[in-house]
Amino acid sequence: MKVRILPADVEVEAEEGELLSAVVNRVMVLPLPCGGAGYCGGCAVRVIEGKVTPPSREEQLIGIMDRGLRLACRTRVLGDAVIEVPSIAPVATVSGMMPRFELKPLIRRSNSWDMALPRSLPKPSLSFRGIAFRSGDGDGEVGLAVDLGTTNISGSLLDLRSGRPLMEGFIRNPQVSRGADVVTRMEKALEGRGEELKDLAIQGIEDLALKLCRASGIREEDISMISVVGNSVMHALLLGLPVEPLSAAPFEPPLRMWVSGPAEEAGFKKLTESWLLIPPPLAGFVGSDALSDLIVAEMLGLERPYLLIDLGTNTEVILVANDMLVTSAPAGSAFESNVPSGVGGVRGAINKVKIRDGEIKVEVEGRPLGLSGSGLISTVAEMLRRGLLSENGRMSRELEGRLRLVDSPKIEVTRRDVREVQKAVAAVYSAWNILMRRKNLRYNDLKGVYLAGTFGSHVDPMDAIEVGLIPPVEPEIVVSLGNMALSGAKLLILSEDVFNRFNKLYSTVVYVDLARDPEFSEAFIEGTYLRRRYPF
Repeated sequence: MKVRILPADVEVEAEEGELLSAVVNRVMVLPLPCGGAGYCGGCAVRVIEGKVTPPSREEQLIGIMDRGLRLACRTRVLGDAVIEVPSIAPVATVSGMMPRFELKPLIRRSNSWDMALPRSLPKPSLSFRGIAFRSGDGDGEVGLAVDLGTTNISGSLLDLRSGRPLMEGFIRNPQVSRGADVVTRMEKALEGRGEELKDLAIQGIEDLALKLCRASGIREEDISMISVVGNSVMHALLLGLPVEPLSAAPFEPPLRMWVSGPAEEAGFKKLTESWLLIPPPLAGFVGSDALSDLIVAEMLGLERPYLLIDLGTNTEVILVANDMLVTSAPAGSAFESNVPSGVGGVRGAINKVKIRDGEIKVEVEGRPLGLSGSGLISTVAEMLRRGLLSENGRMSRELEGRLRLVDSPKIEVTRRDVREVQKAVAAVYSAWNILMRRKNLRYNDLKGVYLAGTFGSHVDPMDAIEVGLIPPVEPEIVVSLGNMALSGAKLLILSEDVFNRFNKLYSTVVYVDLARDPEFSEAFIEGTYLRRRYPF
């Protein structure tokens, strides 16, 4: 069968069932910003005629069909076809699925009746909800949305006039040099190094802003507003707040109110003319990033009941049924691939592993450098399928405690790595298991399992089900939504309606403290067994 590609007017041979993205990429470069996960829209094409597969769940959620487009990474060829590759600027891999929204930025031109901050006199230029301030020498029509993650800081520069992203990207959180997880960083803060950690968080955000501005040809002075979401510990460390309330029961965030005001007053040294807006954490270790996830999910109109799991060093789990339950799981750094062969989500990271007849095949872009988090889960899942690993984490005797994937450089999965995966899986399993038990829901009651975060966007659903990380539902209802926390941070800048939604949802979500749940210990022990979960 043949696929004709416009406007290049070239014809390509295709096999039945082949993805359109693979067909197009044989003759031209079709960007796949999210790696083919189906949430960014960067590979949108128009099917003019011909037979292709029905729209996927991802395409329905992202709303791309309203524009007469399909996702090439989700659409398969079933016969001769004619397609058009439109000129669409793709977004970067840090992005997440965005719902429809009314563009009404929180920052607008100052009016004579606005109240001006004393520091901004005599010429206030912009206003945040009636408070006028000055924003550099630029036009102030750019916003910066930030997801302050434990491992990475992701950001998006936004054109406030059109609502479109100008540039997106991420950098490593400089705080990783002081500890890979939130517990270690809290310990550092308790030792009197809180100010140091605060400076590192601000440095990371400002370094990211500079990187994005340079890439898009925009001056930092043009950024008039910054929204930041993150987990409760990141929130406290960024603002230089005491972490003692988070270090002992009942594990309460030190501040549960909005932070709003000039960035300079929060300690920013370069983005001093920007207005800073930070939503409050929900409770415990559940931060404003989880609230962002939930707002985006609800605006997408997902059918209830559903599970929303933002996988990462601090994993947040939300069950939305007749009401909304939320909790957090201290998954540690295994999902960020903090193992000897781990390199995180970079070019050269092994993302997928297959074992057939004793032969190991790895999926990697370029020269293999190490394992990503999804590559680690893929390896463990394959070992389970091939009988090389028992469900209690014991490797077969022939492996002698390690499975070599690549010889040069040496990339392998060891017994210790498997133990790290067991602990991470057990933490996440116990979270969604307890939430579902509280609502008396069975696996087949779920209408969807939605994965968020960088790791959640790249892990194979079948691998996640195989190791017991997510419920054993039909794979087609497991959908990756990308960095939803960043999507929520963007919406917060762009839409006053979303700002109001934050306030409304904040008071309706019910927090579940796993540490106080009588079933937690039993669920955690059960979760250490790497297997598909049994119905209950």
